[in-house]
Amino acid sequence: MENSNLPDNSFLEQIAQQLGQVFFSYDTIGGKFNYISPAIEQLCGTTPENIFSNPEAFLSHVHEDDLEFLGHQYRKLLVTREQTQVEFRVRQTDQETKWICVSACFIQDEHEARHLIGGHAMDITEQKVFTQNIMKYNSKKNSTLEILSHDLAAPFANIQGTINILEEQVNQGDMDIQQLIGFIKQDAMRGSDMIRDFVDNEFLESSQVMLHKERVDIASRIAIMMDNYIEQEKLISKNFKLISPEKPIFMYIDMMKFMQVMNNLVSNAIKFTQDNGNITVSVEDKEDHVLVKVADNGIGIPKKMQPYLFDRFTRARRAGVRGEKSTGLGMSIIKTIVELHNGKISFESKEGTGTTFYIEIPLE
Repeated sequence: MENSNLPDNSFLEQIAQQLGQVFFSYDTIGGKFNYISPAIEQLCGTTPENIFSNPEAFLSHVHEDDLEFLGHQYRKLLVTREQTQVEFRVRQTDQETKWICVSACFIQDEHEARHLIGGHAMDITEQKVFTQNIMKYNSKKNSTLEILSHDLAAPFANIQGTINILEEQVNQGDMDIQQLIGFIKQDAMRGSDMIRDFVDNEFLESSQVMLHKERVDIASRIAIMMDNYIEQEKLISKNFKLISPEKPIFMYIDMMKFMQVMNNLVSNAIKFTQDNGNITVSVEDKEDHVLVKVADNGIGIPKKMQPYLFDRFTRARRAGVRGEKSTGLGMSIIKTIVELHNGKISFESKEGTGTTFYIEIPLE
């Protein structure tokens, strides 16, 4: 007996329409859609009838940079038959680009000998824009902190140097002046340490959170970070350069943590590169992995320190060219985050010539 308390399909479709969700069922053997809700027109600018008559019509709306990725995810679902969630972009007829999230699962209908993929799709454009803006300003915040830490550390170092000269010239018997000089010296050291501790704590706290991977264009995100450094290069007397392909490089990473890694590597390059030195960041698509390089022409890493560079509280820690302090944790955290992404980090360095770090992250 039919339950009169259950809502009919038209009512459910109205709810889906209002929520901007599209429900669908696709026959993988027949290569056709068995059902697709009317909300598809709102999402992609095409009607269910168009897709029923020509299932590939939907693909014409998928962003060209996401077509290969979507095909890969479809084939993966057929093989693994595990529930999946995919985010990609579509273009409407008016060329507006939207982000949609598709949740799908594989269903084997043995009674009718059909293999179906069922699920729903929804517009996540607003969430994506919101997240991207957060990431953009977080990246700017991190690079600004690094710039400030180096920019403010220089005056403190100058104060400490001047105080050392005063200590030598002031009469040793004048205890009042000696005491005042001691106070100034302590405050200068404390101020310099506070700045560096604040930046280091930001990095430490962010590295202890679980990975949250998402598909992002790594080339554009690194470009945003480098723009921040290039805009401020006069403040810290360094020359910054980015080498990156024009086309996007999409990969699954925890963007927040990876950009902390990049900021930390650039920060180290600043710390160990003299004024007017060069710092170059490059991004390369190597088909099965992405290669990111951070190179400088600074003072280099002493050979005796190199084997211990990635150790926790490493004995390879040392002050920067302006006396910047080091916790000895930074490179260890960088290595941990890279390895959590199934990647690897290495470096080449020669004293007096400079250092280059290499990060390889596999493309999933």
